[in-house]
Amino acid sequence: MSTPEGAAPAATPQSASVQTRPAAHRQLSPFLKVSIGLLAVVSIASIALLFLGDFEGKFERVFSTFILFAVFTTFTALDTRRETRSEWYAPVALIANTYILGLALIVIWITPYDFTLIFTIFWKSVFIIGVTRIVIIGCELLLRLGNNRPAPLGRFAFITSVLAVLSGILFTAPTGIEAFKVTIPDLYWKIAVATLILTALGLAITLLLRWNYAADERDARRAAAPAQPAPLPQVQPAPLAQYPAGQYPGQQDPASAPAPQPELLPWPLYADGTPLPADANGQPDFSVLQPPQA
Repeated sequence: MSTPEGAAPAATPQSASVQTRPAAHRQLSPFLKVSIGLLAVVSIASIALLFLGDFEGKFERVFSTFILFAVFTTFTALDTRRETRSEWYAPVALIANTYILGLALIVIWITPYDFTLIFTIFWKSVFIIGVTRIVIIGCELLLRLGNNRPAPLGRFAFITSVLAVLSGILFTAPTGIEAFKVTIPDLYWKIAVATLILTALGLAITLLLRWNYAADERDARRAAAPAQPAPLPQVQPAPLAQYPAGQYPGQQDPASAPAPQPELLPWPLYADGTPLPADANGQPDFSVLQPPQA
C-alpha cells in the first residue's frame, strides 16, 4: 500500500528511542567538587561561630558572610570555565579562592566590634580579593608568555610568578593578623617591600626576554617570506574633456574655430580675355582701362 503524497513517514522505533533518550550530563570536575565542599565547611563554621561565640555586630558579620559567599561562588564559576586552558590553573585558582575565603572570614568574624566595623570589613575584603585576583591573572599571563619559548624565558616567568604570589601573601596576610590584635614589626614590611621589588625586577627581565625572542622570530619570518615584486606605477587616466551644453564630442568649439578667409575675386580681363597688368602693389592696374586724356 503506497503512502499518500505529502504525508510524513512514520517514525521507526529506533529513531523514537534516539529522540527520547536523555542528554548525557556533564561530570563535575574535581575543582568544582572541592569548591562546593569548601563552601559547605565554611558555612558550618560560620553557623557554629554564630551560636557558640559571643560577637557584637552579628548583623554586619552575617551580611558580610553572605556577600563573601556570593563572591566566592562567582569566582568559582569563572574559574571552572577557565580551568581547561592549562593544567596548573585549577589548583592555583582553588588555593587562591580558599585563601580569599579563609582570610576574609577571619576579618569578618575576628575583627573587634566598633561603629566602623562594616566599613573595615568592606575595605579589607576588597583589598584581599583585589590583590589575590590580580596576582592570579598576572601569573597566568606570565606563564603564558613562557609557553613554547626558550628555557630562560620560561624560568624567569616562573620565578616572577612565585615572587608575585609571595608578595601578594605578604601584603594581604596582615589584614587578618591584625584582627587578633597582633602588631606587625617593621622588618616584616621591609621583607614585603623587598619581595615586591624583586617581583618588579623579574617582570622587567621577563618582558625584555620576550621582546628579544619575539624580534628574532619576526626576523626569521621576514627572511622566510618570498620577496614581493615592486608595485607597477599606476597610470593616471587622462581627464575627460568637458563639452559645453548642446555640443557633441568631435564637434569643434565655435569660439576656437578659425575665422573664415575672404573669398578671392577673379583677376580682371580685357574684352578680348587678356588679363590686366598689375601695378607696383600687385593689384590689377585699372588705370589702363581709362581712355587717354586729350
